[in-house]
Amino acid sequence: MSEAHTLSRQRSAVASAWALAAVLLVAGCASPPPPRALVIIPSAPPASASAAQATPSAGIALSPLRLPEHWQRRQVLHLRQDAELVAWPDAVWAERVETGMTRRLSQALRQRAPELGWWTGDDALSPRRLLVEVQQLDVHAARGEVVGTLNWRVVDRQGRVLDGGSLASPLHAPIGDAQQEAEALAKWLDAQADALAQRVRSLPAH
Repeated sequence: MSEAHTLSRQRSAVASAWALAAVLLVAGCASPPPPRALVIIPSAPPASASAAQATPSAGIALSPLRLPEHWQRRQVLHLRQDAELVAWPDAVWAERVETGMTRRLSQALRQRAPELGWWTGDDALSPRRLLVEVQQLDVHAARGEVVGTLNWRVVDRQGRVLDGGSLASPLHAPIGDAQQEAEALAKWLDAQADALAQRVRSLPAH
């Protein structure tokens, strides 16, 4: 091997080492990724004085909501062009979505039908239970719309169905970021609570 060839290889190795050092330096100096915002379904406003003082005449528990599979992710997703699920940047759900949605729906139902004596949680010992399965739940951020369809049933302690049905109604609200999406979902749940409270209230007491 000639001396010139050996020198060329040494220079190439030195250049590669300097290039690697430069890459590591740039990586070390790069700013850390921005923190991710924690998004939560907001709680309902405090109940009115009349609702808070109502004397329950019956008992019913709301079971945890069942949601479509893509709502199990931590990413806060919305539909783009009615077809593509995309996530808001730098934002994740602070809790399981069904947990936050169940809490909000429970609060809204207590406000609208306090006389039903809503039990906290899915208690098998409650006289009746309200089961809610959300079949479709799409957030169209560009046009500010939440579109959802849910099936519901009221069952007694033995699991017999006392009443049931389905609800499908869109809700329009500004959706410009992840937190506004959570607020729009809360308003959609309030609208479902309006309809559910009327139906459940009409059931005979057990």
